[in-house]
Amino acid sequence: MTAEKLSTRYDRGLEHDRLYERALAEFRILVLHPRTRMASLRAFLDHELPRGRPYYVKVLFLETVARLLGREWVSDDCDFIDVTIGTSRLQALAISLSLDLREADRNRNAPAALIMTPSGEQHTLMPHLIGLLFDSLGWTSEVLEPSALRTPTFARAVEEADVACIGWSNIRLATEFKTLVQDVRKLRPGPRLPLIVGGAAALDSVDFLVGLGIDCICDSVYSAVKICESYYELERISQQASAAGRTAVVTPSGIDWLTP
Repeated sequence: MTAEKLSTRYDRGLEHDRLYERALAEFRILVLHPRTRMASLRAFLDHELPRGRPYYVKVLFLETVARLLGREWVSDDCDFIDVTIGTSRLQALAISLSLDLREADRNRNAPAALIMTPSGEQHTLMPHLIGLLFDSLGWTSEVLEPSALRTPTFARAVEEADVACIGWSNIRLATEFKTLVQDVRKLRPGPRLPLIVGGAAALDSVDFLVGLGIDCICDSVYSAVKICESYYELERISQQASAAGRTAVVTPSGIDWLTP
């Protein structure tokens, strides 16, 4: 199980929480300023966010900043340089925080998440934020760059994963995306590895993804990890039931065990 459970209070996004309005505005300025150092960004997360929240809320905060930058880009409220600087800094920050969490004492029996993008994909911020969110919840995560998809590392990572997430933003990479899915299925014929997909191209290609047998399509880092938690929990329950010769029925009030 994960160290922390995601709360439904964050379903709507932190941009709708008035307690984060000031922090979001100030952090955006900090991220885009050319002289801001990594230490300043980390210090802001440690000292300027509302107190008493789980660590994973920091990750949701970073995702919110990234999404707001994306909206500004679409509406022409910021330029290409701003978006490039902002996303680059956010990704570097996510990688730095992930390294900190992975260097801490970890549970060897923690569930494992594999995060990938198809060959040619250049938008890799969200995959790294997903990896950080998994790390903050007590999972082990591995974010594979497209260059690693033709190496032994890929086969090993697929074999060890409990769930897999694919970020797909460039609609022109449909062929590469399909190849990646097929490669995962070949490497892992059973037990079936749940595939959760997100990104701008994914949200515009639902029929295509259904045809490939994708298990779930998500519109945010938060929803993707929530779905992965559910898949892992259901698989764990299924294994317990099989070992005990019983059937598990999941209800809103908990788990009911049926004995044949």
